[in-house]
Amino acid sequence: MFLQLTKLWLRGGRWLVMFACLIFFAWCYVRAFQSQGTTTTAISEQERVYLNAAIETRPDLSPDFSRSVSQPLNDWLPHRTDGVVRPLWPWLAAWNVAKGQEPATAALTAADQHVLHSGKRWMLGLSLAFLLMLGLAAARVFSVPAALLTILTIGFGVLLPSASAFSPDVLFQLLFLMIWVCCVAALKRNSLWLYGLIGFLSALANLTLPTTTTLVGVFIAVSSLRWLWGWIMAHLPHERGTSLWTWRNHWLGMILLVVCHLITVGPMLSYSKEKLGDAAPFHWRWFENESAMQQWTAAHQTRESLQAVPPEDRPGYASYRAAHSSEDVKKRLFEGGLRMTESVLQFPWSFDSLPHERGVFVIALASILFVLMLILGFVAPQAAHAGQALHPETAPLALFSVLACVACFFDFGWDMPVLTWGNRHLALYPPLVLSLLWASEALVHRARRRKMRLPVFVIYESVLWALCVLAFWRVIAVLQPASFAA
Repeated sequence: MFLQLTKLWLRGGRWLVMFACLIFFAWCYVRAFQSQGTTTTAISEQERVYLNAAIETRPDLSPDFSRSVSQPLNDWLPHRTDGVVRPLWPWLAAWNVAKGQEPATAALTAADQHVLHSGKRWMLGLSLAFLLMLGLAAARVFSVPAALLTILTIGFGVLLPSASAFSPDVLFQLLFLMIWVCCVAALKRNSLWLYGLIGFLSALANLTLPTTTTLVGVFIAVSSLRWLWGWIMAHLPHERGTSLWTWRNHWLGMILLVVCHLITVGPMLSYSKEKLGDAAPFHWRWFENESAMQQWTAAHQTRESLQAVPPEDRPGYASYRAAHSSEDVKKRLFEGGLRMTESVLQFPWSFDSLPHERGVFVIALASILFVLMLILGFVAPQAAHAGQALHPETAPLALFSVLACVACFFDFGWDMPVLTWGNRHLALYPPLVLSLLWASEALVHRARRRKMRLPVFVIYESVLWALCVLAFWRVIAVLQPASFAA
């Protein structure tokens, strides 16, 4: 009977369960978004900034090609920035702006309301479509509870709360996750198109919010170390391995990554150089708080005003180090990392509102991964051939995941005193959850190939189903408007 049920499950039963769960998930997601309220009577100052940026961008969407082609086309692409607000989200929102619409003031007009509501609904549709596709893709390689847990934690823990505001947070979080997945894929098998995709997606992310440079920098460092190891092994006598990572592709792939990135982000760099005198102004990173940053940015929004400031007085790394000791730098990094940990893992836990306690799932998944590592190392039968061993690129994947997580934690943490608005920092949570589940599923697959005993897999999937039930139970709390707190 057990074998018959197993065959039925593998032939199509798992997909029926998955599709039913996805339909229920989509219904809950839309209902939860509606429970947040659709009437906007007041908006934050940051939302007003993005709204006015969209209104300012609207004339660019009607280019005049009567005199030339290159300049109107360049103006049509996302490019307007003041050094802090990036152009992609205002450019997307500008398609809902009426021609001749006036900048938003304290009293929102009907046209302003239309732009705000359309932007939020667009983010809802984008995030839901992405989650459904992610669930289907995960179900092909993961178990059903692992695939469901992926979209439940990411959707209700990060994307849904971020979609409640008129901001580019959701777009940045999705792009950040896709870049992470592409980096992992490129470390497993470095096809050239993956390098180009990383460059293109990182450019889109940098056009949305600052910045994915740290993540891509870690990938370049780890993949370069992998190239060095591959080059050494290629010039030493040894037996051929089974790795699909080709060291000869690396530097050509790096060139392709940089070219795709610069071509995509080029219009913004050109506009910033022309307007501000700096293609990549990061003055805002070197202030102590948001109010000081906003005051300085508001007073220096042109090339002339920036050039009037002596180079030694311009905010930057050199001026910051001159005014702060090494202890001050370490303190800001430590406090930023601590605030990132508290925010991403949502400490302290309250268990009475949504978004759900993100740290509960991270700790549970990390514990599962640790136990599986112990089982595979000390309990499971030893690998008899390459198909039963770990992936040949396990070491670079693990190194990249750890280094990228730590580096981005401190990078985003450094900016938290300045960028206090939005959920940009929550972009780290989806890759963290996906990496833990990905690693756990990979260990389970290897244990199955080594003929590990069945109770281990039953317990593993039972724990995942229990976490799914917990996540759905928190979703039910969302559907009660009085108990929802984003």
